[in-house]
Amino acid sequence: MQEDLGEDGEWGTSEQGALTGVSLGIATGNFYVSGDQPLSNFSEQAICEFSNLGAKWIRIEADVPGVDADTYRRIVQKAHAKNIKVVVVVPARYCGGTTQAEIDAFTSGYVTHLNELATTIFTGTAAADAYEIGNEPNVTENLCPDGVSRFRVAPNAFAWLQRQAWNWKTGNGRAELLISGGVLNTYTTEPFWTPFFTSAAFTGFPGSRPFDFFGIHPYNPANMDVNCINAGYTTCFTGWKNSVKNGLVTVANRVNTATGTTGSKLFATEFGFQVVSGNSCTGVDNCTLVNSLPTGSPPYLQLAAAMAAAGDALVQSNVTPNAIWYDYRDDAVEGFGLRSVWDSTTEKYLVKTAAWNKFRSMAGGMGSTNPEACWVKGDYFNVPFETGDTLRSTSAGDWAYGYYKGECAPGERIMGLSKSVANGWARMGICYKDPLDSGRYKHPTPTFPLCTIRTVLNGSDRGATPTKPGDWDPGNYLAECSPTEYVAGVAQTTDNKFSHILCCPATVSATSCTTVAFGSADNRETDDSGNWDAAGTKGECGVGRYVAGVSRTPAGQPNALLCCNQ
Repeated sequence: MQEDLGEDGEWGTSEQGALTGVSLGIATGNFYVSGDQPLSNFSEQAICEFSNLGAKWIRIEADVPGVDADTYRRIVQKAHAKNIKVVVVVPARYCGGTTQAEIDAFTSGYVTHLNELATTIFTGTAAADAYEIGNEPNVTENLCPDGVSRFRVAPNAFAWLQRQAWNWKTGNGRAELLISGGVLNTYTTEPFWTPFFTSAAFTGFPGSRPFDFFGIHPYNPANMDVNCINAGYTTCFTGWKNSVKNGLVTVANRVNTATGTTGSKLFATEFGFQVVSGNSCTGVDNCTLVNSLPTGSPPYLQLAAAMAAAGDALVQSNVTPNAIWYDYRDDAVEGFGLRSVWDSTTEKYLVKTAAWNKFRSMAGGMGSTNPEACWVKGDYFNVPFETGDTLRSTSAGDWAYGYYKGECAPGERIMGLSKSVANGWARMGICYKDPLDSGRYKHPTPTFPLCTIRTVLNGSDRGATPTKPGDWDPGNYLAECSPTEYVAGVAQTTDNKFSHILCCPATVSATSCTTVAFGSADNRETDDSGNWDAAGTKGECGVGRYVAGVSRTPAGQPNALLCCNQ
């Protein structure tokens, strides 16, 4: 019989003000590569904010169209750097028949894909801490090819999906936690529950839970005092809170009974306050008003009050040690985020201050109380070196005597390089001082070791240990720093042949390195710096990234940057 996970399974928080015995996290939402401030370029800032809020988990979704493996890895690595764990949802949909052979084919294909994700994308420092096996299987939809309305995953198929994923975990010695895909609401009398828990995937394996946590989404659109909400009060959620608490306990008991175990724990991979569509609420944000009484009070006090009620339900259930707020930013349908819409004037997602502060208090956040602390833009400095030196520091000495040089100051790093449209030679570098991580970048002082120089006048110079194995720009000369260095300066000959890079010590991960070629057109991972050289084609690394190398053609023209994660 499986044992109760006990205290080690709870990851409880000890900070003053945090919920007792419950660790909170945040669902990022699917803004990975699109929209304003996507996680592909702004994971450093977003996860810095999550850390300040006290989040212990983030929840992301695999298989989102257009999201590349490096973006997924970058998100996980940034989270881990802030001691935040990551749940990866692996979606599931079943449109097949009811025979065991058909179900086995579905679960086998799913597990093959799960294994592929775990061995090719979420690996090493980017390994997931938990996988959520499916998501809201009991939602009814008509997205199958035949257009027939049915559960997203039929109950028996969903039960076998959990069992086969568990066999994959135990058979391969996987360390990741498995969470059953969060079932919507806690009404165990709904049609989905009984065929799910009476499946042979449970009854045939007494004493064995096929997951570490049972996933649940305790929204429960019931016991609502709609008149109270429409009047703007913040004391409307007691009945709903009690419904959720009792539902969580009932679900845990059903899991114990079905699996023949004791001490089953739930993981609320989404929680919040939501209501059934078509009710008579007049407000926004899932039936909470923008402004709550008394008149003139800060916005979203009702949302904060509903969040607090949900937190109380989680604690009082004593079976839900982990819960993830849905979500960070408003999505297209549900306005349930800690931030709402993009404000093009301020270039910010507007903060729902009351809800943001309430989450921070409940999660035990010890970081900045300023929601914008992580979003302050750094400073950019142009260093033209087409016709002479531009030196923001001389601490490295004259590291390329007789050559034209551009060099950043201590705490800054080269983020981009441009090539003259008219002549093809290097024109300008751009230095960046990061308000979050300038301390990573260390020019030589009496305390730190000296910088090193790479010379590419006659071929590649990648040092004894290159940052990225293999030829990352075939046919060209590669100037490359070691994995513990960054490019702090660039140089060219007086007849404009790219010649040197200055590599200085850094505290960086040197991961997710990609080639950013700009020999024939702009190629920029971010445009935060503006159009810093209108007369050149520009290569630029993204936010939270740095330049680890520069390539040049045999004729001497700069061609590409090697951009890596910090």
